Amino acid sequence: MNLFNFRQIVATGALIWSTQASALHIMLDPGHGGVDTGAVHGAAKEADLVLKVAQRLKKLLEKDTQFQVTLTRAQDRNISLPARVKMAETAKADLFVSLHANAASDQRAKGVEFFFQNNLPPDEESLFLASQENQMILNNKEIHDISGGDELSKKGDIAAILEDLHRQNRMVSSLRLTQTLTHVWNNDENASQATIKQAPFYVISKTSMPSVLIEIGFLTNPREAKKLLTTDYQNDLAQKIYSALLSYKEKIDNHTAKTLN
Repeated sequence: MNLFNFRQIVATGALIWSTQASALHIMLDPGHGGVDTGAVHGAAKEADLVLKVAQRLKKLLEKDTQFQVTLTRAQDRNISLPARVKMAETAKADLFVSLHANAASDQRAKGVEFFFQNNLPPDEESLFLASQENQMILNNKEIHDISGGDELSKKGDIAAILEDLHRQNRMVSSLRLTQTLTHVWNNDENASQATIKQAPFYVISKTSMPSVLIEIGFLTNPREAKKLLTTDYQNDLAQKIYSALLSYKEKIDNHTAKTLN
């Protein structure tokens, strides 16, 4: 069997395996926590807001047998970025969803942003935002427990192909998830238009499963910050994310059914 045919067979198998019609395990990651408050503007504190939204989303997912859900943190405590990634890997989560709140020097900046990691060069603004989120792990020894070094050169052709296919599948699935989220947001005429961006955030770069980082709004925008502090708006955010996850699950289940028939 030549390598090209092997790649085709493995790609088909990997796609079927990754889209099995079973409970989808979601790892919810409320960013920051503890001494790391994240962005703060007036009464709005990022760590608190994203935890509240994550807890509301967790309740919705727990009521649906199509999902299994785990939180990286359920309280206001600090967890390193490598530890968050390790939790997702240990739990063998199917999707990693990280929640954050944005800040900008321009108070007019508003809206929800969805970030995924791919192989394209990110824009300058996204690079800056990612560097702000990632700076806490510099010189952190835990990072070595996750990275494991570059072993690709030591692997054979077949192992390299499998690894490459896994990366491609992860990237495509991450993009599909962000597109589904954006579709839900942009179909709501009362919601701000959502945008898809890509940047090398640590948690979505290092996890091996499809992942997305959601910036739920700008704390530096007075109107948006006021909404983010309300229970109704937090529930609305949780409901939208849940609806997108449900739509994503239905799509991959349908694809699996067609592939197997």
